[in-house]
Amino acid sequence: MSVHSNHSGESLNLEGGSASAAPVDTSNLGTIVQEWRRLEEEISAHKQAAREKGKKLKVLEGIIMNIMKQNSIGALNLQSSGGRILYKQSNTKESLAPKTLERLLTEHFQSAEKAAEALRFIQEHRGLKIVDKIRYQRDE
Repeated sequence: MSVHSNHSGESLNLEGGSASAAPVDTSNLGTIVQEWRRLEEEISAHKQAAREKGKKLKVLEGIIMNIMKQNSIGALNLQSSGGRILYKQSNTKESLAPKTLERLLTEHFQSAEKAAEALRFIQEHRGLKIVDKIRYQRDE
């Protein structure tokens, strides 16, 4: 558990994902920022490695899936692990991106003008969510 205390005895709990709401003395700010930067860089490196492995995984999955699909193989028994790889096909809904919404509304209303008006209404009346965050910017 990592806790930093200030001169008045108040503490900042760094475990559990959020800092306490009590006012914190800024004398520890430098240490807190250094720890934040270290963790941010570490997480960034892990994310990059995960992205690279994810790309390799996608390629391998595609190869395996194509072989299974072309040869009508429903399952592969893995002798080394005792498990199986199952081929399954499922239907998913397409996203409600603006282009999809426009196409569907045009089809529904049978009018591009009414569809555009409905899209405008949706965009103008969508709720806004305020998100607070900080980010590190390197000096160039």
